[in-house]
Amino acid sequence: MPLTERQIWALKNAICNYCYPMVTYDFENKREIGHQTMRSVENTILGCLTSNRPNDVKNGLSNVLYWGYRRTGYYWTRVDRFRNKVTSQQLQSAIQVFQNLKGTGLRTIKQLGLPEFSNLSFLSKLRMFLNPQDFVTLDRKLMKLAQLSPRTLFAHINERGTYIPVTDNNERYYQDWCNLCRKLAETYFGGKNILAVDIERGIFQLVENGQLAIGAGVITNI
Repeated sequence: MPLTERQIWALKNAICNYCYPMVTYDFENKREIGHQTMRSVENTILGCLTSNRPNDVKNGLSNVLYWGYRRTGYYWTRVDRFRNKVTSQQLQSAIQVFQNLKGTGLRTIKQLGLPEFSNLSFLSKLRMFLNPQDFVTLDRKLMKLAQLSPRTLFAHINERGTYIPVTDNNERYYQDWCNLCRKLAETYFGGKNILAVDIERGIFQLVENGQLAIGAGVITNI
């Protein structure tokens, strides 16, 4: 069933009003960088993650955490923990993996053993920054949609306490979530510079706004 005009308008409005901090951190000059768009944030982090220089990759991974935790009061704790614990060998391995990653790759990334990147939420953030056109984030906040009717794919994702583990089942539904976001982007926003990740951010913003029923309706109507 195609989306209604109301659903398309609500999703478009949510995408435009996505209000997560558009920031990265310059670890060389020790200052926060504000960006005008999420495209700029994505390009900055992608450039680091796909570099052949271990220190660039370290900074890129640090910025995935910095951006992802920026609204919390403990974001520096997470970033510092990563930077203090990550090894040169892990960064060298990450260079090879990031430049040759196929499919969702969550288990492949997890096997690197990178500090702070063990659960699906931040592994999916990392996967998204490596390819925002095809991959998206599966944040725990989206799990609020799991209990709604109509039933969404989030109802099939298994949580473990306060996190989403990487399992065969969860990785399969993560791929379905990416596919759905990409299909929405292509069907309703083709040629308008809206990527799969923008659809995810729009749904995330609907959840943030308390518009859960609209978000669930968009997901189940595609």
